[in-house]
Amino acid sequence: MHKIALLLTAVLLLSSCGTAKGFLDGTGSVLEGMATDVRSLGGMLN
Repeated sequence: MHKIALLLTAVLLLSSCGTAKGFLDGTGSVLEGMATDVRSLGGMLN
């Protein structure tokens, strides 16, 4: 339960200074890149 409270506090602090949007955008970009790599790997296996 303490981890959830700490996570919520961190998100609220980051969002209050405008950094959470940048952090989430960066995370989305990384995940999109990983998905592209997996798709290209799947294409090579076919």
